[in-house]
Amino acid sequence: MIYNSLGVKMRGEQDCVLTGSIVQDNVPVLEQNYVEKMNANNGFTEKRMFRKIASIPITAVLKARQDGYNFDDRKDLNRYLEEHPGFRSVDHVDTGRSPNIIVK
Repeated sequence: MIYNSLGVKMRGEQDCVLTGSIVQDNVPVLEQNYVEKMNANNGFTEKRMFRKIASIPITAVLKARQDGYNFDDRKDLNRYLEEHPGFRSVDHVDTGRSPNIIVK
């Protein structure tokens, strides 16, 4: 559930300031992520066409954007998920590196 207490405070005729805050209960999201993480399919759908790796609440996304994260950049998203493992719905996120050991 999201609690919104935002308001607009006018400063003059054309200037305004947003006041208040947004609060969200993240416990249901964290519990659902834990259940999905314990599932044997590792985030993949039944036909393995889609993999859900995380579920991030909107308030956490807004806070992350304020902190400078860009979720359109895969490296930034992976860094955020490493720092906040409760939002991941899988044990491991593929980083794109080869799992094979190369010996030269």
